[in-house]
Amino acid sequence: MNLFKSRLGISRVGTIVIVVVIIVIIAAGGAYAAISLMSHTTTSTTSTPTTSTTSTNTSTSLTSSSSSSSATTPSTLTWETTNTITYLDPAVDFDVYGAQIIENVYENLLWYNGSSSTQLIPWLASNYSVSSNEANWNFTLRSGITFADGEPLNATAVYFSYYRALLMDGSTPSTHGTEGTSSLQQFLNTSLSSDLCGCSQTYNANYVKEVLAQNFVHVTGPMTFTFNLLNPTSEFSYILAGANTVQIVAPTYVMQHDLALWNQSSTGYTLPYPNLYGNLSTMIQQYFLDEVATCNSGITPNGCGTTYLDGSYQGSLAGTGPYTIQSVASDSSLIVLKANPTYWGGPYQYSGGSKITPTFTTVDLKNVPQLSTREIDLKSAAQSGQAMIADVPNTNLYDVANRTAWLNNNQLVSSIPGISLYGPYTSLAYQAYAFDSNVTNPQTGTYYSFQPFADVRMRLAFADSVNLTSLLETAANGLDVAANGPIPPGTAPAGSYNSSITPLYSYNLTAVQDLLLSAMEHPITHFTFVNGTVAPPGVFDNTFGCTTLNNNGVCSSPVPQTITLVYPDGDDVEEAIYDQMADAVNNASGTYNMGLTVTVEPLPIGSIFPYVVSDELYLNLLGFSPTDSYALDYLQVLSPGMAIPPTGWNVTAFGTLYQQAVTAAASGNNTGLAKVTNLMVELSNQNVYYIYAYFFEYFFATTSNISGVTYNIPLTSIYYFADLT
Repeated sequence: MNLFKSRLGISRVGTIVIVVVIIVIIAAGGAYAAISLMSHTTTSTTSTPTTSTTSTNTSTSLTSSSSSSSATTPSTLTWETTNTITYLDPAVDFDVYGAQIIENVYENLLWYNGSSSTQLIPWLASNYSVSSNEANWNFTLRSGITFADGEPLNATAVYFSYYRALLMDGSTPSTHGTEGTSSLQQFLNTSLSSDLCGCSQTYNANYVKEVLAQNFVHVTGPMTFTFNLLNPTSEFSYILAGANTVQIVAPTYVMQHDLALWNQSSTGYTLPYPNLYGNLSTMIQQYFLDEVATCNSGITPNGCGTTYLDGSYQGSLAGTGPYTIQSVASDSSLIVLKANPTYWGGPYQYSGGSKITPTFTTVDLKNVPQLSTREIDLKSAAQSGQAMIADVPNTNLYDVANRTAWLNNNQLVSSIPGISLYGPYTSLAYQAYAFDSNVTNPQTGTYYSFQPFADVRMRLAFADSVNLTSLLETAANGLDVAANGPIPPGTAPAGSYNSSITPLYSYNLTAVQDLLLSAMEHPITHFTFVNGTVAPPGVFDNTFGCTTLNNNGVCSSPVPQTITLVYPDGDDVEEAIYDQMADAVNNASGTYNMGLTVTVEPLPIGSIFPYVVSDELYLNLLGFSPTDSYALDYLQVLSPGMAIPPTGWNVTAFGTLYQQAVTAAASGNNTGLAKVTNLMVELSNQNVYYIYAYFFEYFFATTSNISGVTYNIPLTSIYYFADLT
């Protein structure tokens, strides 16, 4: 499954995805990187707050069914996908498909131990230790690693990569504070973050000075350095291992290519150092000043300058990963990766395991929007012995899977010779429907007087009207798992997910009727604005129908009200859910002549997004996909002022509990963090602020001459091409 790729970065690491487009269930969905890294057995050095320890990585198993297999595996792997990239710069990208490329080209200091979403191992780092107060993280890099362009991996490269990202301040060429940099900025001086301070930054030499003065990355030797956190937390290790955090890039390569781009006369930039000079450390400082000089100037008056890595149109040799980018089509319809001939092989060679050596020397990533074309190409590849992966959505499972085997035995068995199916795998992401309590009229810009979802009875009535179990069986062929809250199974720390917590709502049409009658006969009169202040009389009025039924048990002269539910045209699942709501509520309203009408309207995808971010929809569909598997990433959605899309909720209790969770994480109190997490989930479920629909599940369809397809890191669902054979 692949969530809408226009992502809004918010505090903490997680990403709320405003799902105003159809959620296409393919090989990556709402998540970022399902990376099959640990199919070997290895021991790796990890760290605890005061000492280093050794942990053993166990082999991961996979479920696969195939009809046939080629005798030989071709050297080229083709993946036909529905995706196109937004950015390919690790410091800028915050979307699904970009992460797919990035995690095969660039690497993290830490990474996940196989399929575990809670156990981390050093990757580019050889070991690390943490101070008792979680404020100082001391790292040593592995020796002998080079970037694809030949530059050595060292502490200077780490310094460059992290400060380069911080100075971008989550910027794109058209915005500030919308990308993933806040995942780091939350642990530093938040006043320097456009996202976290809710303010505008002045990008100049003083800004560079202030960012560097935080001493976030302190180089202590050629291969050693310390991360210093102003806001300590045990979450930091998960941030470093996140799929959309900072990966390490080659300083000289990046600076040369960015300067060549920024010096073009068409950009309109005035760089303080159009030509860098001096030693590497000096040039890095000059580059930082050039970097901020591109912000809010020239062709990017409301953002920062595009980087060479953003597009990587002529390729990229700036990573240490198993692949390099050879080329990117201008419309991203074709991206070509090449095996890195100097790849260091991953941590296995240092622990007695097998060195990672990519079998496929070329990977072609093709944008093929039409499902029928992808399926035909997959079958043709199977017949001709080519190696191919094709995106097949859950809604079309039976195009490739044996229906009986799935329904009777819960097994994915291919129905097509030469094609294998892998999965299903559950991701640490969820889909939910968010009720809005402060909705504005898009025509007038003022609040609607009728705010039905400020009333918990109305929220519960709409939630009770949906038969999620039936919908998941029909719309997604039973592949997705019904969610009991915003914390998926496998979230760290242990105990954060609690299967015994149940939502207040359940499919119950009688309850729908009774709740609507109660809300009609006794409408609420107390409202609050999104900022938490009490709304004065006359701003909101939840009157509808009548306060007393007549002798015939109906309203004589009902006060009419309409609730319009908007969905993106073509999204059959969301349409089906809204239709169920409309049918149940309209039937109850008609029975008692309540005058309440629910309409369901499709709008083009591009037309819906402005309504969502402007608080102009009664009900928002959203998906939440964190960039790491830590509980705090999910809890941010429930905290006052942190939810995107905006829902008008400002619940003091959530804010208090969230701060308790932050305090627990700062002290490494995982038991306390898990307890607070459960309390926040229970509070959300009992007040029905969201309908938690499902946790995403995925399956992979490949030609049978491909093996090694595993689902590692349930946080995300990206192919690690180097493990495919």
